[in-house]
Amino acid sequence: MPIKRLSVSDFASKGLNTDLQPWNLPAGFLTDMNNVRVANGDISPFGGSLKFEDLPTIGFTPGFIFYINSTLGKYFLITGLATVYAYSDGTFSDITVVGGHAGITQEELWTGCALANIPVLNNPGTYPQYWSPQSPATRLTYLPWDAIDTWQSKGESCRIMRSHKQFLFALDLFSSTYGEVPDGVRWSSPADINGVPESWDELDVTNVAGLTTLGGTGGRIVDGLGLRDSFVVYRESAITVFDYVPNSPYVWRIRELISTVGAVAPDSIVEVKGLHYFIGDGDIFVNDGNRVNSIMHKRIRKKFLADYNPEFFRNSFAVKNTVAYEVWFCIPGVGSEFPTRAYIYNWRDDTWAVRDIPETPMATYGVQDAPVLIWSEATGSWLDSTLLWDVSSLSPQDDTLVCVTRPKDGNAGELRFLDQAEQATEPFDTYIERTGFALEGLSGVTTITNIYPRIQGPGFIRVRIGSQDYPSAPIRWKPSVNFYPDLDRKISMRTTGELHCFRFYTESQQSNWSLAGMDIEYVDAGLR
Repeated sequence: MPIKRLSVSDFASKGLNTDLQPWNLPAGFLTDMNNVRVANGDISPFGGSLKFEDLPTIGFTPGFIFYINSTLGKYFLITGLATVYAYSDGTFSDITVVGGHAGITQEELWTGCALANIPVLNNPGTYPQYWSPQSPATRLTYLPWDAIDTWQSKGESCRIMRSHKQFLFALDLFSSTYGEVPDGVRWSSPADINGVPESWDELDVTNVAGLTTLGGTGGRIVDGLGLRDSFVVYRESAITVFDYVPNSPYVWRIRELISTVGAVAPDSIVEVKGLHYFIGDGDIFVNDGNRVNSIMHKRIRKKFLADYNPEFFRNSFAVKNTVAYEVWFCIPGVGSEFPTRAYIYNWRDDTWAVRDIPETPMATYGVQDAPVLIWSEATGSWLDSTLLWDVSSLSPQDDTLVCVTRPKDGNAGELRFLDQAEQATEPFDTYIERTGFALEGLSGVTTITNIYPRIQGPGFIRVRIGSQDYPSAPIRWKPSVNFYPDLDRKISMRTTGELHCFRFYTESQQSNWSLAGMDIEYVDAGLR
């Protein structure tokens, strides 16, 4: 019987798909995975995290982290119930507004934005405030309301404050005049260069500040974000667009984009190349300003819903990892209050991956000016490293993702790198799996005799091969074997079935392989 050979050069190049039946999927998809990165047609381990700093006190519970790269320095702003810290170059500076934050009851409700290089922070338990100039000796200051009052003295507050162009938008309002206005939107007068808006008074005809309510059945405002020239407001089940109209007395033209989809949480929306990616109710969507579509449909929505803890869905967030062309959608896993799982979408390759993250209320993208690791200070061995010699990686001085963790077991919370797997301080499990793979359709039975994995890297990876007699049949797995890419060329193992299954994995150890595909040798074993 002649030996046949199938070359699968795009194995896993499309990432994960759990929605469609496996036997209907092309070879480029996987049916399960964890703690891997999919990029440029290759798959490699990607998990763990790297601690680089303890938070200043054991009793400090962080709820939010925000990166600001100003002309005066690079800072991570970290907020808690009563204190706000600015971190730079190994130093934490207390920049809490004078008088403190006695009204805050939930530290995770902090949000932040940047108006040019000026950071603006807000929590619904206090009043909007800004930090200028960005100096460890400077405290946060309450945002001006007009030439006389601040938001604090005026008794005005909001749940969310966002920036767009030279404007600030206040969303979900608490007004001394109107009371609680969950669908209310305020916008400021335009700010001068290196300044904050001078007025929010909608009754002052000398400026363009305004106030509106969105009405309808869209529910409470959740968040807002700029999209090209427009500002998009996301509610619980509706999206409204404020189109910028220059040289108009009204400045903004307001239109409803959709009345059936909204965002689940503040900071669950990111902008990428003129598109918004956001976490909605049980799905992840893309918004181009005119249409809203799912990017999970017929891909990984089933797995996403199974992973999600619906009790704490409002703690979800999204963060853009620009250097890797990824958006991380971070959700509370089953049994967790804060995100422990990241669904990672690579917008360049249109691929999905999934990984574990340390439980965190928030992550941000920025630069950490830590010392460069030199040879004399390096620990471990090449076999312990998760990178290959010729693969570039992020260093602590590159743009990367940084998260905060909360105090645990009597220890202080931490600042941790999320995209530093090559130096991760704890081991992680990695696996990729493809089931229901038909070599020649569903009409014939085949016997695999050898597979030739296209893997590079030192160390070893465990490989299992199995077969199924028909769609949805139990998998008959063969015992796993250790494959050493530097030593081995093939895996000789016979398995017969209509459909075949492959699993590559490492257990509780850091590993360093990169898989691009495989060749499969097989023979016909008859018809069904």
